[in-house]
Parts: sequence; C-alpha cells; structure tokens
Amino acid sequence: MLNQILQPIQPQIGRFEERFKKTLESDVKLVQAMGDRIMETRGKILRPALSLLTAQAIGECSDRAIDAAIGIEIIHTATLIHDDVVDFADKRRGTEVLNLRWGNQAAVLMGDFLLARALQVLVGLDSMEVMRAATRAVGRMIEGEIQEIQGGVEAESAIYFSMIDKKTASLMALSCEVGAILGGGTPEQVAQMSTFGKEVGIAFQITDDLLDFTGDEESLGKPVGNDVRERKLTLPLIRALGNCQNGEAERIQAKVRSGIESDEELQEVFHFVERYKGIEEAREEAKTYATSGLKNLLVLTTSDARQALELAVRHVVDRDR
Repeated sequence: MLNQILQPIQPQIGRFEERFKKTLESDVKLVQAMGDRIMETRGKILRPALSLLTAQAIGECSDRAIDAAIGIEIIHTATLIHDDVVDFADKRRGTEVLNLRWGNQAAVLMGDFLLARALQVLVGLDSMEVMRAATRAVGRMIEGEIQEIQGGVEAESAIYFSMIDKKTASLMALSCEVGAILGGGTPEQVAQMSTFGKEVGIAFQITDDLLDFTGDEESLGKPVGNDVRERKLTLPLIRALGNCQNGEAERIQAKVRSGIESDEELQEVFHFVERYKGIEEAREEAKTYATSGLKNLLVLTTSDARQALELAVRHVVDRDR
C-alpha cells in the first residue's frame, strides 16, 4: 500500500531521500556513524509523504516543499532518539537503539544535533509562516512528552487525548500545514490540512496503542505490552476500566500502576482489556478520527495526490505495525 501512496510523488521522494541522507552527514566520526545507523533503520516516511502529497494536491511539490519535508522528518527522528532514552528502550523496529549501542550521552547529543540540522533546513526556506508553525509544533510535542512521563495510569480520556494531540498529532498537523503553505494554498486550505493532519495523527496514535495489545513482536519490532509494562496510559485500557463496574477495575488499575512483574500478570491485563471491550472501542475511535480527517480533504480538488492522501488514512488505521 505504501508504494501506491507514494506513486504521485515518486520523483520527489527520490530527491527527498538523497537530500535527507546528505543532511545527516558530519565530519565527526561518531555523529556520522549514528547518522548511518539512522539511515539503515528508518521506518516508513509517513510524515514527509503527507507533506509532499499535500503540496502536490494543492499546487506544486517544489524543492522548497521537499526541504520542508526533510526538516520535519529530521525533527521526528530526533524525538524518537530522545524517546528511546527517556523510555530506557533497547529496540526500535527490531533493531538496537542508538542509546544502547553508544550510550545515553551520545544519543541525547545526536538528537540535539538533528534538531539543529532541522532548524538549518527550515530557516533556509525563508518563510516565517513555516518557522512559526514548526516551533509551535515542537513546543507542543515536548509538552506532550512531559505529560506522558509525569502521568500515571488514570482512567481519564481527556488527559490521554491532550497528550497524544501534543505528542503525536502536532507533527502530523505540521507536515500537512507546511505542505499546504509551500504548495501555495489559501488560508482555508492551510487550516483544513492542518486539521486533517491532526485528526490523522490522533488516529495513528490510537492505532499504535492498539497494536501494543493486538500486534506481534515480529511485526512491531519490539515486545507487545510495552506500554502496560511502562505504566503508560493508553486508550484501550482506559476504555476497559471505564466499562468495568466492579472491583476488578480497581485491582487491574492498581496492578498496572505498581508495575507488571510477570508475563502472567501482563496476560491478565490483556484479557481484561479485551473482555471489557477496550480494544473494540478504541478501534472504533481511531476510525472515527480517520473519517473526520478525511472530510477536510474536500478543500482539495480531485487528483491522484488527494486519492493518495485518502489511501494514507486507510493505511494508518489498518496497519499491523
């Protein structure tokens, strides 16, 4: 499906990949080694694809749009590196993370290096509108990260949605907003595409959280149940706790809050979430956000790029990793 999504912007994706790699280059051997590792283990380029497709659907997917997509992807990469340090992770997409291989100090500094490179790229666009949007989004992402690390497992969906709106959806919104700006969009198109990115981003994160319950380690590249082990608040668990009207909810919540100590305890939480329809309800909410996001595409004329954006939304909620 990813090839179909990228089809309308295939030439631009080729240029994106070449320039992204060049942006990671450094004369410092350790920085270059970590940059090479990033290139070897990168995941799907969903955010750049959304940005470039938006620019193409509105007007023109220019070199400036490609550079903006590079800046956004570098920001995303930096946040993943910092995430892995904060979460004490050892694997991402089935491979060893930078902090496990080179240590936390080097990984944190590599993330900082990438943020500096992203700023260089975005400043080069000479667009205050893009810079304002980018700095606002990065600030919101950091706020979302802080919300996540300070929050326990409390059955409050408002906290969860506030956190994922900032942590995940803000960068998706930025991708589409910047694509619309550099594609020559009207203020209405820019606003609508930002909303599109936000709602798709929320659907993306809910699906990610679902996969922590329903996925498998081989597809995900990491053990399932990580969120529960790390005492993270996610929607499937929140909905199941809300649906359970007896003492079992309090017991499960206390167990997760105090820390899962065995595979048996993890399976007990999994069964609880499934029994009380946490997975079913979270999946429906992901689809609701995806459907709502699609309505914003009506601001675009019909084109191959718009159809690819529609396909990208389906990919977000139907994926298995």
